[in-house]
Amino acid sequence: MKFSKKSTLILSLVVLWSLVALVFVFVPKSNDKEITVEPPTARAEFFSRENVQQRSEYIHQMLANPETNEIPVNMREMENEFVQDFKLKANLNRLKMSAAGANSQNAPSLLTWNSLGPNNIGGRTRAVAIDVTNENIILAAGVSGGVWRSTNGGQSWTKTTKSDQLHSVTCIVQDTRPGKENVWYYGTGELVGNSTRSPGAPFRGDGIYKSTDGGLNWQPLPSTQVNNPEKFNSPFMYVWDITLNPNSANDEIIAAIYGGIVHSADGGQTWATVLGNSLYEVGNNVDLNDVPAIFYTEVYRAANGVFYASLSRSTNTASAFSPLAGIYKSDDGVNWTRIVVHSNLAYRRTEIGASLSNPNIVYFLSDTGQGHKLLKYNNATGAIDDRSVNLPDGTDEEIESFDSQSSYDLFVRVHPADENTVFIGGTNIYRSTDGFSTKANVTWIGGYNPDVEGNSSYPNHHPDQHDLVFLPSNPNVMISANDGGLFKTTNNLASPVVYESLNNGYITTQYYTITMSQSPADNFAFGGLQDNGSILSTIGTNNNGVRLIGGDGGFTASTRFGINYYTSFQNGQVYRLTLNRNYSLSSFARVDPSGAGADPSQPILFINPYVLDRNNGNRMFFAGGNYLWRNRNLSQIPSGEQTKTDVNWERLEITKIASGSISAIETSSDQENILYYGTSVGQVFRMDFANSNGYTVSERTSNIFPSGAYVNSIVVNPTNANEIVVVFSNYQVKSVFRSVDGGATFEDISGNLEESPSGLGGGPSVRWAEIVPKNDGVTEYYLATSVGVFSTTALNGESTIWLQEGEQSIGNAPVNMLDYRRSDGRIVAATHGNGIYQSQINGVVPEPAIQSGSGLMVENAYPNPFTDDIAINYTLPETDMVRARVYNTDGKLVKTIALGLGFQGENEIFWDGTDVKNSPVPPGIYLIRIEYQGEIKVQKVIYSRE
Repeated sequence: MKFSKKSTLILSLVVLWSLVALVFVFVPKSNDKEITVEPPTARAEFFSRENVQQRSEYIHQMLANPETNEIPVNMREMENEFVQDFKLKANLNRLKMSAAGANSQNAPSLLTWNSLGPNNIGGRTRAVAIDVTNENIILAAGVSGGVWRSTNGGQSWTKTTKSDQLHSVTCIVQDTRPGKENVWYYGTGELVGNSTRSPGAPFRGDGIYKSTDGGLNWQPLPSTQVNNPEKFNSPFMYVWDITLNPNSANDEIIAAIYGGIVHSADGGQTWATVLGNSLYEVGNNVDLNDVPAIFYTEVYRAANGVFYASLSRSTNTASAFSPLAGIYKSDDGVNWTRIVVHSNLAYRRTEIGASLSNPNIVYFLSDTGQGHKLLKYNNATGAIDDRSVNLPDGTDEEIESFDSQSSYDLFVRVHPADENTVFIGGTNIYRSTDGFSTKANVTWIGGYNPDVEGNSSYPNHHPDQHDLVFLPSNPNVMISANDGGLFKTTNNLASPVVYESLNNGYITTQYYTITMSQSPADNFAFGGLQDNGSILSTIGTNNNGVRLIGGDGGFTASTRFGINYYTSFQNGQVYRLTLNRNYSLSSFARVDPSGAGADPSQPILFINPYVLDRNNGNRMFFAGGNYLWRNRNLSQIPSGEQTKTDVNWERLEITKIASGSISAIETSSDQENILYYGTSVGQVFRMDFANSNGYTVSERTSNIFPSGAYVNSIVVNPTNANEIVVVFSNYQVKSVFRSVDGGATFEDISGNLEESPSGLGGGPSVRWAEIVPKNDGVTEYYLATSVGVFSTTALNGESTIWLQEGEQSIGNAPVNMLDYRRSDGRIVAATHGNGIYQSQINGVVPEPAIQSGSGLMVENAYPNPFTDDIAINYTLPETDMVRARVYNTDGKLVKTIALGLGFQGENEIFWDGTDVKNSPVPPGIYLIRIEYQGEIKVQKVIYSRE
């Protein structure tokens, strides 16, 4: 299929423009026909050429120690150890207080956090298996969401990984020997997808875990655990796959790990490398980043007991290739024979699948670095048939090319009852009924939707495939695991294949951002997610989510009054949305500025910040790489557009930064028109008069800030614009700083979240902060970190004591962002792997009432006369529709310049002296007529060309 999509895009825009007058009916009556439109979307292509670099740079900038420019090796293990010590100290303090008879009423109180789901949307899932004793028991795992177990075929789920255990699960397997069925193993550490390609990335695993009670509880195998957290010294940090030998009296485990294949004959107490690089024996003091090693490995056991394994030609060194690359087989999992040599090309991952009906027939699907190769192997004869030419290659306009995104999503599986029905997975699932011996019998059955122009998903399915499993009682019933969680079909031979979601409380979504709708009338939060776009989650009994837009979701925003909501894709593509009663999209407009991010050396970030002015829902500030951009009336941007816009955007020239990119923005509530922004290289600035052309900028970078660190969050006290908290997200630096004089001076308040006075050690990455003033005079401070949420009510400089919130709910899950609503104190936390959590803060200081008068009030237009743009300030008593039209002195309509939402309080409308065709009008006198709820105000303006 060709993906230019021109004809459908033109048609959809025509339809959208015809609905312009309707989409602004933002409070539909009970008898209104609800309008919905297809949401904009973008592919979450993890390993397209552009996104590899952008994602890598984004994560690296956020987390790397700025002194070394490296992410500390095995940081996840180090920070987990740190938080365990942290909890131990906290428990000792509680015991001391109790022994001293301390008044419990004076002890800090913590919030009660409950999961907000989304219960119906899953996250990236690489591991799924069906219990051989009962096919209604399913175990599945997200790569950052831990292991989940269902006893009713996926209709409900229970998380069995403890909150303080490692959640990076990549594979799972059951011991199927009689009497041993309660034994399960899972491997950890996703080498491609959850991290960048470098083994030095922070999200590695920590070996293999074992359960002896059917997956209800898990314990690590000590032999696979890291002994020196300071180094990447164990290949068990990345486990690609695990298989067992059910024909052995011993507890034999064969694991595909970083560098090679290892074997244990005693249930994982001891190991030996049987294929590939012997990295397990290198010793605790060797950094494996410095040892050339095979990057991708795989192990598979066919039903006849023959083992197969693959070793990549690619290594961790770009210029080095492994001479051991190829495909191997073994009768015992110990002694191996190479049956296919991988040479010439930079072979990466090879996946293996065999037929249950004829286990001598085995398929090997490889990413060669220059396309894909599919081999059919006959173990009985040794014959190898290359069927690569019949893989989808885009020559058929109805079938998109097969794409594994550089080995990120890849599998080959064979129908248990038919050796010629073969399923391959990349971004999509394809089925061949003749073993890919021809192209004629290949069908596109999952992932993106082949029947809809664009990047929408296959009905009730999701792109980026990682595994398929078949029900033992009926091999036509199949469960698909992908970046959207789990999906089931009862007939994998149908055309089309019909799926149902099994994400029924399987909460494994990975959030980057979160916003609590600021309207008291709304009962939802919405945020941007990895792989899953932007999702709206209702607060209630089902806690279900609604996908608003696709792609890799970024920052989100809500006006104080609801109605208009803002979401974004990767790389700063921002959309204004309106929703109907069912939270379906009723209109959209792309609103990000066309000129932003022009300097490639100071790019727009992968997850790029923007904010709405807290006092004006039509005013936005956008981080444009090396400049801030400002839009003073978003409502003038017409609905239906999917391209960047120039409407009302202005680059704020004196906000330019010399290096890095703008990485954090926040506006004030208490004193209007104060804004703070930070950069990816550690600078902080304050802007005063941020609403006007007379704005000023002053640098507020403190000499106690960590040099060159990444400012991930700036929060302003909503009742005091001079109190701010600045958060640096890098590892091994001091993380949290507070100012009470508008940034003139700062104090370090990182406190016990640092392991050492210098910030070095295993202290977590702090990602976000919130300041919550309360009616009783107490101010609460909350932090989102890589090991959960922390809070305090008593700041004391470097001696500040932070307490962990939601220890038994959120636990040690990475939390990227927090948001709370002043109208009722509801607070939400966005985790990267376990969805959203919400709680209630009582007695928060509410937002002050807006002073808006009793009717439409319009100020004189300025500058008048004008040569470029003219602005009219007006004030509304309540939020409603505003229309502004320009007439000449003959009474002829020149242009409608506004037909959109005006918010209670102050607003602005702009005209650039053009007509309906965007051509300059003749110099002269014009009348601007503003209409609101039956009121009409007219301004006379003079246009004078230079």
